Amino acid sequence: MQMKFSSASIKAKAAALKQKAFFLFNTQVKARVFRLADKVRTELIDFPDGKERTRRLIVLFASLFILDYLMYCFHTDKNIADIFPDIPSLDHQKQVSVYIPGLDGTSISHERRSIPVYDNDEQTARILFEMVTQGSRYDNTSLAVPVDLFVRKVWVYAKSRNAGKVCVFDLEPAELKPDIGPIKNSESMFKSALEKTIKENIPSIKTVMVLEKGVPGAPLWEF
Repeated sequence: MQMKFSSASIKAKAAALKQKAFFLFNTQVKARVFRLADKVRTELIDFPDGKERTRRLIVLFASLFILDYLMYCFHTDKNIADIFPDIPSLDHQKQVSVYIPGLDGTSISHERRSIPVYDNDEQTARILFEMVTQGSRYDNTSLAVPVDLFVRKVWVYAKSRNAGKVCVFDLEPAELKPDIGPIKNSESMFKSALEKTIKENIPSIKTVMVLEKGVPGAPLWEF
């Protein structure tokens, strides 16, 4: 009987609190909410001057975005002036050797470049790949790689603990650029230049593989 009485007492207290909450809302909050809604409607939505109404709406939303950003900075302990990423320091750059296939289909040239210092070999290998495909900074060697190569994924892994690492580039199928004929042996020279570039700048890599949508040995542009 005591349990039943206690349960009924709790329900009665909850009902009383609920009624009190409704009373406070109706007497203290509801009127203020309606006044605020009327103020917003009068000053923003139903304001007769269209240009002034637009200006006020822009100011309102801009203020909301700024307040949202300030709250984000407050909760993440971030400086409110730290909007843009830091400019990379020269201490976070390193010199690399980039090998470029020549236009004669037999030679490979060498250039020195600066790249950011990345946390993993995959990112370093990807940017080195892009540098080889872009060609020389000083001569127009774009015909040596007559296609736009898009890297789907880069893997760097070791077959065993004592073996050297393997770097695998998986590429999307590429099409020859219009009205451009491939230079004989250019694909082979490109792969040689890429392999030399990767191995020299990432000494732990001993093997470089180029796949086309997961297929090894597929021709990239020479058939």
